[in-house]
Amino acid sequence: MNLDAAESAGRFRVVYDEARVVVVDKESGVAIEDVARSCGRRLVHRIDKLTSGLVVLADDARTVQRMQRMLRDGRLTRRYLFVAHGVVDGGVVESELVRDRGDGLRGSGAGGKRAVTTIEPLVVAADRRATLGIATLETGRTHQIRIHLAERGAPICGERVYVRDYVARCGSVLSSPRLLLHAWELRFVHPTTKRAVTLVADPPPDFCS
Repeated sequence: MNLDAAESAGRFRVVYDEARVVVVDKESGVAIEDVARSCGRRLVHRIDKLTSGLVVLADDARTVQRMQRMLRDGRLTRRYLFVAHGVVDGGVVESELVRDRGDGLRGSGAGGKRAVTTIEPLVVAADRRATLGIATLETGRTHQIRIHLAERGAPICGERVYVRDYVARCGSVLSSPRLLLHAWELRFVHPTTKRAVTLVADPPPDFCS
């Protein structure tokens, strides 16, 4: 299927298409595997189904490998907007993430994979119940931003998984129709053209409502 037909059939839009590298901006609730299948491209990386925003795909295995090498080397920057509970402090969060921290949830624990997230708060709500911020990934582990914020006592609004500890401590969560996490910005140098690429996707209306 060509990109135009795939785009009209799915809840995503193509924001970049050059020399075998494609970037799409998908809606929350859409599995990125379904997007890749519908447009006939290969995934370079993944974002959660409930997360909206930018994802890189490629036309062929060689381009995927080159882009994934850039990810591992820190040459493909991914920045996310989030809204989290409470007042969120800035800084670098580093831990080892394991599949089961002992209660059936992914989380930080000895012997896991290194995960590093930089947190930058932007705006704190007047009632101090929520913070809008930016999370920058140095690594890309499953649910990394969600886990790191939750383990700092500030789960993302709309979180349904990594909110157990917060509920046990605080008793209630802010209402949200979706997970308020949005893959907002990508920066990389195209592996073939060598041109610097910066892409920004504004958050959708359901993120801002």
